[in-house]
Amino acid sequence: MTTYVEPVRKWRPGIRSWLMTGTSALVTTLVFVYLFSRITWGQVAELIVALDRRWLVVFFLLSISQHLVRTWRYRLLLNAAGQSIRFGALFVVVLVRSFCVDLLPARSGELVYVYLLNARMGVDLGAATASFALAFLFDILVLGPMVLLATLSVSSPALLPGYAIPLAGMVLFCCAAAAVLLLPFCLRLAFRSLPHRFHRLRRLAASVHRQVGRVRRGAVYRPVIALSVLIRFLKYGSLYVLLYALLKPSGILLAQIPFPKVLLGFCSAEIAASLPASGIAGFGAYEGAWVFAFRLLGFPESLAGVTAVSHHLLTQVYGYALGLVALSVLLLKRRRVS
Repeated sequence: MTTYVEPVRKWRPGIRSWLMTGTSALVTTLVFVYLFSRITWGQVAELIVALDRRWLVVFFLLSISQHLVRTWRYRLLLNAAGQSIRFGALFVVVLVRSFCVDLLPARSGELVYVYLLNARMGVDLGAATASFALAFLFDILVLGPMVLLATLSVSSPALLPGYAIPLAGMVLFCCAAAAVLLLPFCLRLAFRSLPHRFHRLRRLAASVHRQVGRVRRGAVYRPVIALSVLIRFLKYGSLYVLLYALLKPSGILLAQIPFPKVLLGFCSAEIAASLPASGIAGFGAYEGAWVFAFRLLGFPESLAGVTAVSHHLLTQVYGYALGLVALSVLLLKRRRVS
């Protein structure tokens, strides 16, 4: 009796993959063609070379602090789920996660955190997924009120209705709060709805549901929310400081770049870079959204364009350097163990 063995199929990119890649390349090309019809690489280089080194050091300190607090929050969630992991090891994972989030489209790099915890650190997959999901939702939860307060602190952009951005902030907050509250119900529903042939997904849903329940009973939501607020302020504070480091040598004062206005510009660019067709490593959509938002907020077009490129370039180079160092540490550790 001959046993039929299904042939192994090689993965080939489908039409959707090619379409997404082409769209990303097109977005990047169009945005940069538009930008460099108004600015030059010389202006970008001049801004970077002349940046204030003292404020650059402050940027580094705030950025590292943000990663440390983010590690603290993940560790708090993992401990509540019954998983113990050394702070230093988790910090390295967080740095690699940040590197992959910047590099991969649509924030798919977030999943690297789950993979590294489960495959490299031996953390239960349900606990790793639960800590990832809750941290992600709390990030969105605290972003809504920040956008709302920032909007109320500045005059309404002329090209948008006065209620548009505050309404978006409120919707963001309500959706995230509902997702946090309904997460156990959704996981239970997924477990019951999935056919039995998807046994691995059913087990994962059950495991994540169990771990989310443990975290909720651990009464860590309040400190997690507080840490999430601190993460957001450190993150956007570091980006704000870097922007000032670029502009200070040109004689621009802090009062000329109020934090609430700049925060709205940062959020717009970040959301655009998180879209599936955002461009290679976020380049393209990030700069386009930055220029659009900063122009609406009253900044000159040349200033918006040159800071969009120089600021994003610096943060990407810094993030990649930090992530590659952390990735080297992980690989070195693995080699020593083997």
